[in-house]
Amino acid sequence: MKRLLVLLMLLSLLVAACGGGDTEDGGDDNADQPTATQAPSGDDSDDAPPTTSDVNDDEDDSEPEGEGPSTATVTIGDMTYEFSSEGAIVAQCLPDLFGIMSVQLPMADGGDGSIELAALHEGTDPAVVGQINAITVKIGDDDWVADPEDVRIAGNADYEGLSQVDSVTVSGSNVTGTATFVNTSSFDGVESATGTFEATCGEERTS
Repeated sequence: MKRLLVLLMLLSLLVAACGGGDTEDGGDDNADQPTATQAPSGDDSDDAPPTTSDVNDDEDDSEPEGEGPSTATVTIGDMTYEFSSEGAIVAQCLPDLFGIMSVQLPMADGGDGSIELAALHEGTDPAVVGQINAITVKIGDDDWVADPEDVRIAGNADYEGLSQVDSVTVSGSNVTGTATFVNTSSFDGVESATGTFEATCGEERTS
């Protein structure tokens, strides 16, 4: 009986010893498991989206257009007149209105006068747009007209060949040209003069 008890005690000790070994082995197994590590990040700067500063740098390369007042200068004979939208209540300057550069400006610095100009872009068909190159300059009581289709000019034999735009060049927001003007307000017979004109559209205005 004592031997049996001793054997049982030894068996219990062996079982306990084996169980303890399993626990330690289990701990070792956990220790042997690979741990998750963060892979080193590569240099993906080339694939990264542009930063705000990059976008701003690209935008800074382009120059703003259509800023400031619109202006025009006309020389008729030996007189030069300046026109501007600055401070104007009513003014218009559209670089491309269906293929037409349209300018309507008052005289600069509050002077008594105005300019109305229609200049066709290269390739614009007058028959399609219903407009030809034309310019009218009002200075006080004088109306200087370079437009053979003006109602005051058309059909008047005295003005034939004396009222037209002789040359015109439209480039972006700018127009330059030459013209032959007739003063339709003259009471001293036919008053005609050659001249030049130029205009630049700043901020676009329709009124």
